[in-house]
Amino acid sequence: MAKKLWIACLALVMVLVVGCSSNNGGDTGTNNDSDTADSQEAITYTMGRNMNPNDENVAKLEKNTGEKLADNRWTRLFKDQLNISVDYKMLSDSTSYDQKLKLAMASGDLPDIFQVGQASDMQQLMEAGAVEEIGSIYDEYASDLLKSIIESETKRVFEPVTFDGKIYGFPIKMPSTNGYSHLWIREDWLNKLGLERPKTIEDVYNIATAFVKNDPDGNGKADTLGLEIDSDFRYNLQGLFWAYDAFPLNWIEKDGKVQRGIVQPEMKEPLSLLQKMFKEGLLDKEFGSKDNGKAMESVVAGKTGMFYGPHWMAFTAEKTLANDKNAKWITVPLPTKSGEPATIPLKISADGWMVIKKGTKHPENLIKMMNLYVEQLFGESPDYNKWFTADDVQGIWWMSPVYSLDPMIDLKAHQDIKKAVADNTTDSLTGSGKGFYDAIKQGNWSINMMFGPGDTPFNFVDSSYPDQVMWDAYLGAPSPTEVARGSSMDELLVTTLTSIIQGKTEAEKGFDDMVSKWNSLGGEQVTEEINAMVAKK
Repeated sequence: MAKKLWIACLALVMVLVVGCSSNNGGDTGTNNDSDTADSQEAITYTMGRNMNPNDENVAKLEKNTGEKLADNRWTRLFKDQLNISVDYKMLSDSTSYDQKLKLAMASGDLPDIFQVGQASDMQQLMEAGAVEEIGSIYDEYASDLLKSIIESETKRVFEPVTFDGKIYGFPIKMPSTNGYSHLWIREDWLNKLGLERPKTIEDVYNIATAFVKNDPDGNGKADTLGLEIDSDFRYNLQGLFWAYDAFPLNWIEKDGKVQRGIVQPEMKEPLSLLQKMFKEGLLDKEFGSKDNGKAMESVVAGKTGMFYGPHWMAFTAEKTLANDKNAKWITVPLPTKSGEPATIPLKISADGWMVIKKGTKHPENLIKMMNLYVEQLFGESPDYNKWFTADDVQGIWWMSPVYSLDPMIDLKAHQDIKKAVADNTTDSLTGSGKGFYDAIKQGNWSINMMFGPGDTPFNFVDSSYPDQVMWDAYLGAPSPTEVARGSSMDELLVTTLTSIIQGKTEAEKGFDDMVSKWNSLGGEQVTEEINAMVAKK
């Protein structure tokens, strides 16, 4: 839910899964190598996109400018410059889009160019020969700027769309820094209790203890908690697990093979710590039945002083101010067991892939559209006020038939703001840095908390990316056994780990028993299959 809130609230780092489009025979002429409309005969492509046509900013675009999804500044640009038109054949929000795509795959009634959001669907399309090979046309037609954006975090971005050595999808590149987990702390509580900022995980435990026992909110009642936890702790407490080099959501390289991080023995120590904190009343006793939104109500109410989460949790943290105007949140570099810098496991981020139905004419036009798109936003003379956010409409950039973001867009904005503030040159800011800083000047607390120069998430990102990053060892589709048995395997993990934290299951033996059962349920076979798939890439 928090991620969806972030998407809705801030277009600049929005992680919205969308796709693109093309035509199955509507081309009556022959395109040549020129990218101008005068020299390229008109062509219309049908398109599938994962985007809600009822989004409030889509409605605002039409109200404020008269433009629509099917007829806006982006579609007109592609028509004027490339003689390419689009006809949206499949357009809906993510859940229904995925369902519609599966039906279209089964019937063979696919759009010419369409977005694929799930790696399993991508794998099926490649195996069926239903989509065009795209690697060769990418190599030939992609501009240097486009390649620099797509390949900025190495060409491994193409792994999920590679089959038998060929590339079949165009990655919708997004900032991988979205994968960071940050430690958020009430600094006003630290100051009131005379506590230093944490550098080690032992410091985190001691602070949580003080937040529970020493009445940080000053109401004379024992009604505060030390650290937020919820039922999705594997995701929302990632930063705590990373403190022990435990990686519950990642495939890692270990002992010469790719292995699931959540079943490695490094998980035991952080689980034991959480069990201890639970027994001592530092955590919410009802966390197992609360999702993140419900559990964060205690944070908003000023009753919990620490939580782990991504940078967009600033939107939730800001709500604390309505209950306590003196609340002061900071984020700190991730504390670790040793006090040494944390290893940060990230997946090379792409919100799905653009693919071209087999047989579609002039598939190179997808790459030509992408070249033109990135030039408007990230070229030598970008016009953010027209192509990114304009006319009081957030997210014009994703209302294009095709799109991708420079993965450095958020970090560079922070770096530019930090330097401009230090040099007193904020009037010279451009691009996303200017957009963020303008919002900060207007009093936007959340933007300042995320991207400002102080104790913010991106200050930590700036100090750690990419030097402390460990890229996920496997980026592809679930293996056959994982598809068949994954739900029961995952249920075993969730129920056992929850029971360990709650003190109902002994940490050491309970964890070992869980791993043994997981392997027998299919985990060992999944690991073998994934390693075989990695070897084929």
